[in-house]
Amino acid sequence: MMNIKEKNKKTQEELVQETATFYFLNSKFDEAIDEFKKVLKLNPANIEAYCSLGLIYENKKQPEEAKKMYEKTLLLDKNNKVAKEHLNKLIGIKDDEQD
Repeated sequence: MMNIKEKNKKTQEELVQETATFYFLNSKFDEAIDEFKKVLKLNPANIEAYCSLGLIYENKKQPEEAKKMYEKTLLLDKNNKVAKEHLNKLIGIKDDEQD
């Protein structure tokens, strides 16, 4: 059974992630980066946070940072489709299904 402290930590992680996602969806990328980094402090294995950071860095035209985030995503989830596609695009591997 999860103790209360662990349960609160989970809730805090979810709340911070919701805030981060809200900023991301509203194109407030710097605020989103700060919040996703907080998520990763709470849970260093949060796949969604790494992948979202990759998308944000890509939007901000920071391909090197984006690559690092996609690589971390794939270390945690080797079949992550979003990270795989975006990383391939950044390193110039063309997917057959895309132009």
